[in-house]
Amino acid sequence: MSSFSQSFPPKPTFTQKDVPNLSGKVFLVTGGYSGVGLEVSRVLFHKGGRVIIAGRSEKSYSAAVEEIKGNCGDGLTVDVSTPGSLEFLFIDLSDLTSIKPSVETLLKDLNRLDVVWYNAGVMVPPAGSKTKQGYELQWGTNVVGHFLLHKLLCPLLTATAAGSEAGSVRAIFVSSLMHAYGPKPYGIDFDSTTIDSEKAKSIPIWTLYSQSKAADAILAAEYAKRAIDLAPTAEDGTKKNHVISISLNPGNLKTNLQRHSNTNKIKEFLINMILHPQSLGGLTELYAGLAPETADCNGGFVIPFGRKGSVASYLQKGMEKEDIGKKLWDILEEDVKSYV
Repeated sequence: MSSFSQSFPPKPTFTQKDVPNLSGKVFLVTGGYSGVGLEVSRVLFHKGGRVIIAGRSEKSYSAAVEEIKGNCGDGLTVDVSTPGSLEFLFIDLSDLTSIKPSVETLLKDLNRLDVVWYNAGVMVPPAGSKTKQGYELQWGTNVVGHFLLHKLLCPLLTATAAGSEAGSVRAIFVSSLMHAYGPKPYGIDFDSTTIDSEKAKSIPIWTLYSQSKAADAILAAEYAKRAIDLAPTAEDGTKKNHVISISLNPGNLKTNLQRHSNTNKIKEFLINMILHPQSLGGLTELYAGLAPETADCNGGFVIPFGRKGSVASYLQKGMEKEDIGKKLWDILEEDVKSYV
């Protein structure tokens, strides 16, 4: 029933009209020049935010800027007195060496970061595809690259949260409905996640994708705990002003993420029956990142098109009984230590 509800969700209750004026706030969206990320960037810009779009194609970014400025989207009221701004940050998530230099340059000009969406992703690329460091491409891009980026941005997020309204600073890890179909028992086959793993060759490509999306959900839950520990303690002993960490399923959407999928015409027709406009996925991501009611969703999971949900039960069991979140976090810490 959960899968059915997420595949055929009700109409969104949090729309572009519910996004407040974002003047003075700073946002970062990986992959923010296409697909769902483009929809998120569009709303943030037209609501007055400073939007940093991270990706590896400045050409795609330039095309997105033209699209965003020329089309404010449905139902959006633009406050022309407080225009937003757009800027490009070169980051190739499939090459860990590209991430730190770009972030260091960015941080020289940045004194706050209100919300980051780890939105970019790769889905079912050609078999055998790898990152520059030799990880299976989906794992290396969707998980390892984003983990390194988050590690480098974490101090600024923590500092911003300390001086901001409680619950307003957030890290959003974009997962998928497919997170529920990762390897059993707990979503990740760690033998398939190492550099030049031979094990990955024997695992179906869709299972490898599901594994990467399970990891995104696990990392969000694990960071939720760690973010509280990192936050300064108030005089009353509480830690209200910490970063909120949320994962989500944006929905089954018509985006270019399916560009690698090989399906026949019948399968393509059937798949298109359950695909929704990418703008609705943007609303799911905006709900997770900006809606007041998700301020109490630390470590939680958001489902289409802007509802509180929960991760798959087997994943939850792994986090609670086997501390799978700590195991994953510790492994990734070791993986990226040479690139920090």
